[in-house]
Amino acid sequence: MNTEFRTVGGAVGPAITGVFLAAYVSPLVIQTPRGPVMGPLLPNATAFDYIFLVGFGISVVAMLATLLIKGPAKAEQPEELLAVQES
Repeated sequence: MNTEFRTVGGAVGPAITGVFLAAYVSPLVIQTPRGPVMGPLLPNATAFDYIFLVGFGISVVAMLATLLIKGPAKAEQPEELLAVQES
């Protein structure tokens, strides 16, 4: 299961991150003697905030899911086994 979850996370995580990095961009403005020149578009801080919030939300959901998983079943005591066999 660990390998399966790692594979799914490795496929979905970069896709979600890419969406936010492409959606929230700001131009890089370069000051030159002739005036400001617009450079390439770069991701801004909002993109990284949303990436963190989505990762945090997924972590909370995963933590709640692990708390709902039942523990190992209790082993039957030898006395209970003897009582069942005698009946």
